[in-house]
Amino acid sequence: MLDQQRMSIPQRNRSANRCEVLLGRALAACAHPLAAWRSTARSFRVLLLAGYFAAGYITVLATLILL
Repeated sequence: MLDQQRMSIPQRNRSANRCEVLLGRALAACAHPLAAWRSTARSFRVLLLAGYFAAGYITVLATLILL
């Protein structure tokens, strides 16, 4: 009976929008930076490097302000 209930519920198959794709790729790049560095285009590599630099800069600045 449980299998019949699962089969009777229609599954929504929707594609991801651009925001979801961008968020997913950014999280994947943060989780696996070496894989992201090797598998992406040069423009994304520059963006990745700039993002890490900005995150480090903001972290250090916030730490200094809080001290």
